[in-house]
Amino acid sequence: MGERRPTVSEILDSRSLALVGASSRPFKFGSLFLSSLLQMGYEGSIYPIHEKEREVMGLPAWPRLRSLPEVPELVCITVPAYRCMEVLRECAGLGVKAVVIMAAGFREAGPQGERLEGEALRLAREGGFRIIGPNCFGIYNPRTRLTLLPGGDFSAEPGKLAFISQSGGYAAHFGRMCMSLGMRFSAIVSYGNGADLDETELLEHFFEDEGTGVIAAYLEGVREGRKFFRLLRENRGRKPLILWKVGKSEAAARAAASHTGSLAGSAEVWGSLLAQCGVVETEGLEETAVVAQCFYRLGKRPTRRVLMMGGGGGLCTYAADLAARYGLELPPLSPETERRLRAALSPVGAVVANPLDIGTPLTLPQLFEEIADAAANDASTDLVLFDLAVNFGRQLLGDEGVRACLLALMDACSRRGKPCALNLYNRAGDDLASVLLHSSLREELARRGALVFDDLRSAFHSLAAYSPPPIGAAF
Repeated sequence: MGERRPTVSEILDSRSLALVGASSRPFKFGSLFLSSLLQMGYEGSIYPIHEKEREVMGLPAWPRLRSLPEVPELVCITVPAYRCMEVLRECAGLGVKAVVIMAAGFREAGPQGERLEGEALRLAREGGFRIIGPNCFGIYNPRTRLTLLPGGDFSAEPGKLAFISQSGGYAAHFGRMCMSLGMRFSAIVSYGNGADLDETELLEHFFEDEGTGVIAAYLEGVREGRKFFRLLRENRGRKPLILWKVGKSEAAARAAASHTGSLAGSAEVWGSLLAQCGVVETEGLEETAVVAQCFYRLGKRPTRRVLMMGGGGGLCTYAADLAARYGLELPPLSPETERRLRAALSPVGAVVANPLDIGTPLTLPQLFEEIADAAANDASTDLVLFDLAVNFGRQLLGDEGVRACLLALMDACSRRGKPCALNLYNRAGDDLASVLLHSSLREELARRGALVFDDLRSAFHSLAAYSPPPIGAAF
């Protein structure tokens, strides 16, 4: 049906969608994804496809794709693998742009599944449409409120972070995790087996996309290694890429093959090649998210000179060790900063240096404002990192006192134009009041633009992983 095939941009911006296997029955994917689309308020036309039902979740249902009043730009198939071929044959004769195949049971399932995947590709090429998947969730595009991730709680506010993932579950988890850190997305694409639209083509799109400034990825393997690494080398220095690559051990490689049919590779080879391409390699979703927030928040600002502050000598000694381990600087405070801090802090318990031990987890808000302002205005450092066990702060000042101090630090850093990082954690176990305060503070402060961490090692590691891109990079 013509040589030109739809681009990633055209697929992400699809303005009409047919959901094959739509259902009103709870716990079915056809119900889950239709509910998500309705909750998000998808701006395009939605066509539920069901052989028997005339209405699904208040929308008119249609028995087949051919019975629709228009050709949908995107078709999402939620039925089992053995039923997909019939739908794909119908798509090939209609002129749809792309098909999302959510079902497993293709290449990752062995020879019979590999034959099914090959037949799906043949139909796509003959019909001129693209395939996302199989064995995936699909795409999330806040600009059009399109979501094929489970749950309608994803933000409709666009941002500059893109995420591609071979795992559907990780795509959903990462989306929520990053939103809790105050980040918003240009898009998320869960692409599963990558039979057609694969990691290389997706990365190529986001490297060029003007709305994307930071890219994160979860990969189990790549289909065309030479092409993949050539793309990474060409991108070096343009946009940051934070990559969690699994399947580097023998056991993990077997798991990756059974999950998405991906070919993995040795840890040594991958690590060396990624380092040469300037890719930031991470381990786990949490680490990927907290490293991504550094690039998302910091842009081009220098941050290696850290002013570390908190309450306790042990904390400050540990922070100094972490800074040395990860290659960050804790430079001496400027004379003016020292003078102001000595005037504000009681000589008992406090140590005016860098790290700065304020003596107790928190002081009274009025006094803390002066400490925060002095720290933010220190000419020797690029970033302020404050450590607080929220439960201890709460015991001293109550919920509102803790909030007032942290907001004072953020305001002081904002006036100076200096990044503010907060390591907040709860040491009171399952004490509900402390748990709720910790959660609400993280959400509020991240929304206001702070870097938020739960662990001091993670904070230093993430700041070290961040390195400012060259002038002219797209942020």
